Amino acid sequence: MPQGLITVEAPFEGEVVRRENRFLISFKRNGLVDYAHLHDPGRLKELIYPGNRVLLKRASGSSRKTSWDVIAAMSGGGWVFVHSGYHSTIAQALIESGFLPWGITSYKREVKLGISRIDFVLQTELGPIWLEVKGCTLAKDGTALFPDAPTERGRRHIEELKLVAERGERAAVLFLVFRRDAQCFSPNWETDPEFSKSLKEAKEKGVEILAYLLSYNGRFVSFLRTLPILL
Repeated sequence: MPQGLITVEAPFEGEVVRRENRFLISFKRNGLVDYAHLHDPGRLKELIYPGNRVLLKRASGSSRKTSWDVIAAMSGGGWVFVHSGYHSTIAQALIESGFLPWGITSYKREVKLGISRIDFVLQTELGPIWLEVKGCTLAKDGTALFPDAPTERGRRHIEELKLVAERGERAAVLFLVFRRDAQCFSPNWETDPEFSKSLKEAKEKGVEILAYLLSYNGRFVSFLRTLPILL
């Protein structure tokens, strides 16, 4: 049975009118058109398109331009979690629930590494592990693919982890896969060959790669299982 990790209530459903820009969509609900923040800079072409269903959460904050957040979009009969602002919180829940394989005793979030900030440094009895977390919302023919758009920032993170491994320390990257139709994970060589090459080289240098399949039902993000990695 899936195990709930965090609660993200998104009780309102809407229909996409169009994607206005990278971080804004217009949607229709109860016959009225409104706007919602999209907290994911990826292309999301298979999720955010006119007529598709989305789950929404009311947002607060006086400086906001919209009063809604997009939390998930429908694909293949299930909800795909698309709010990247929760990735670190989900990873923290995985750490605290004991889903990661390293016997973690403590951790720190958002730690500077080179010119980047890495999501976590995990403390174990065998020493620290630098951990970067990425969210994956794209799948084709049963294979989860990251990224869905070229990411220089993502490639830089992998290069930083590779340097960690080259100096004899431990490093890892965790892909949070939100596509229940995924059977395995692969870097997206067609969309971003540079990131994919960096990930493959990092693995060869000793960087560990994990892909965890997660589900979302409109209320809970839950852990399903680990996925095999194809490089």
